[in-house]
Amino acid sequence: MRLLLILLLFAGALSAQTIDKDRSRFLTTPNGRTGSYAPYRLVVDGLGGVETLKVRSCSPGVTLTREVAVGGVDRVDIVLPVLVAEGSYVVASVPGADNEAPFQPKLPTRRIEPDYERPYIAVFSTDPLYARGVLPSVPGTSVCDYFELGEFFTDWRLLDGYDAIVIFNPTDVRLPSGSQRAIAEFCSLGGTAVVAGSFALGEQSVGLPAPGELQVKTFRDVQARRFGYGAGAIYRFGADDLRRSRSAQLVLLDAVLDQAWYGAAKAPAREPETRLAPQHPPLAPPLPPADATPTPWFWAMAGALLLVCGLVPGVASRYLKRTWPVQLGLLALCSGLGGLAMLQARPLPTVELCVLMHTGEGEVASGRVFVNAEESWRNTLFVNLDDAEDRSLPRTLPSSPGWNSWLIDMPLMNPPAGRADAVTLRYGMIGDDSFRDFGTKAHRGQTKFSTDDAFLVDWWLETNAWRGRSAELMPVEWPDGAVRFDDARVVTRGAISVTALREAG
Repeated sequence: MRLLLILLLFAGALSAQTIDKDRSRFLTTPNGRTGSYAPYRLVVDGLGGVETLKVRSCSPGVTLTREVAVGGVDRVDIVLPVLVAEGSYVVASVPGADNEAPFQPKLPTRRIEPDYERPYIAVFSTDPLYARGVLPSVPGTSVCDYFELGEFFTDWRLLDGYDAIVIFNPTDVRLPSGSQRAIAEFCSLGGTAVVAGSFALGEQSVGLPAPGELQVKTFRDVQARRFGYGAGAIYRFGADDLRRSRSAQLVLLDAVLDQAWYGAAKAPAREPETRLAPQHPPLAPPLPPADATPTPWFWAMAGALLLVCGLVPGVASRYLKRTWPVQLGLLALCSGLGGLAMLQARPLPTVELCVLMHTGEGEVASGRVFVNAEESWRNTLFVNLDDAEDRSLPRTLPSSPGWNSWLIDMPLMNPPAGRADAVTLRYGMIGDDSFRDFGTKAHRGQTKFSTDDAFLVDWWLETNAWRGRSAELMPVEWPDGAVRFDDARVVTRGAISVTALREAG
């Protein structure tokens, strides 16, 4: 009886945890970029006696998981990435207990659209009030969210929605362990980091790829040290130099726009590239289903079935007067063989992949893997946020009937090996062909790109050639270890790299 009471009390403690709906919120509130992940503070109460809490950030087709060591405290604050979109929810539960209660966060009310001339910036400083004075959020110029420097995010997925990050560190405050890796991952995916004060890329035992060569650039008479990093870049200003400038705000914004515009004097046309999932993804039409190859086990059972059905009735009619026992035995043998046939391995569901690699300066690249999977495989991708090796971030894509599709961002990848020489896009032309004519030729197999590559090439050109940018496109080998899928037949279809070219000077 005492044991039963103890178990009931313990079960009551497990089910007592609740999400504080008033204190749980997006840290970017009221700002947010629809379709991107943003840092969400989840406050959970009533955890007395609980050692571990499992939290999940769920959105259609994607689930991010994390386990948090509670250590017996009654309340815990957890920051995790949550998709700014309808249908997103979070779950907090004790491992092994059936007490999950989904909670739908209140979405930010001010949605920030991608804009070349109005970047969305995360600002980190030891004094956020000072940062607001130096780099205010000005309508039509920039949108800024402000955070404490000591709470810098150590997971790039919390920075997913931002175009740039600005770090005020005039007194050489040490960033939390793992911050520099998050910065490197963010920049490798095309983000911009601007540092005012002390900063050095590289931490012990982190093993970050080397950046590009140092460039000295001048913004409004203030010098900056620029390091290209894959598709992104890092700009560093001296804190005193910035303080003595006529307008620190304009200096910092000029550095952000210099990278966003790739050194051009004016913004490119249309909307900028972002990590948001495209509405018209470059997925090639699915291949026909592969025929299942019969195994030796199949032929053995087929032979046994023919032998039983052909031989047994003839022998039985010659030596036995009653055939019904033989007929029953034959039925039993056929049923047994049919049961064994059900144990054979069935054809695996097909998962088709193509990858768009973003390369740039330094020994680093990033990848965008487009996934097209048969519905029989699965309808949700799971990512463990505690996995130090897997730093990917998936999002769902529009898909064909009978298929599920995702886009997976992969930071800090090795630059890929080329399968042929690169072609250069300038002023909407590739050689003597307009970008649309080149895309048509790629589909016909009349270029260095394969016909599978052509879907990526055509899609990227149609999306970007109007922006006035120059770039190099190249067919590349499929990157080793990019993604792994269990219980599926993986088919790789197309791999290209894109290197955006900066204006001279």
